[in-house]
Amino acid sequence: MIKEKTSHRKEQAAETKRKLYESAGQLFGQYEFEDVTVDDIVEAAGVSKGTFYVHFESKDALIASFLSDYVSGVDAEYKAHLDSFPAGTKASDMLLSLISKIAEVLTGTIGYNRMRIVYKVQLTGAVNMEAIKGYNRELYKMFADVLKLGIERGEFRTELPLDTLTKHFVMAIRGISYEWCLRYPDFDLEEQALAHFKILLDGINTRAALAVE
Repeated sequence: MIKEKTSHRKEQAAETKRKLYESAGQLFGQYEFEDVTVDDIVEAAGVSKGTFYVHFESKDALIASFLSDYVSGVDAEYKAHLDSFPAGTKASDMLLSLISKIAEVLTGTIGYNRMRIVYKVQLTGAVNMEAIKGYNRELYKMFADVLKLGIERGEFRTELPLDTLTKHFVMAIRGISYEWCLRYPDFDLEEQALAHFKILLDGINTRAALAVE
């Protein structure tokens, strides 16, 4: 009986958080971040203000929690994509496919409006965005793992430490994503990202290096 009650409370709490997340997301898609209040969010979600503060200490805390949960889910999707490749797949092919997947998620699932909000909130520094910008994010570890695989196989050649190389690749996808937001809708994110990363990969590709020598 106690386990059943505990399980029910957890389900209720998860449902309440879902409502708050969805309502906040819809409001931020319509209005500027700073113009949306806790009162607006709870009214849209159909919950009391007291209930809101049971789960979050502030609007900023809600956004930080939402982004952390969302990023974890998206990164799990990226990981499943990488894990689907058969053994022996070239590291460069895996990286380019991952870039395509990221572009697909950004444009088709997350969308321009939400990405615009994410960048704006990051620039204001009002919300803890470590889940997205921190180098401990699972996505960045995936970049490191694939780059390491390519180096170990002799597919990539670089004088840079793996950590430094990974950060350059991470900065590249961040930059391309920001460029997409700046030039939206006249910017094909997937096309431009693939073109940019092919240039980066040519710089560490063993065959390309041997051809120059």
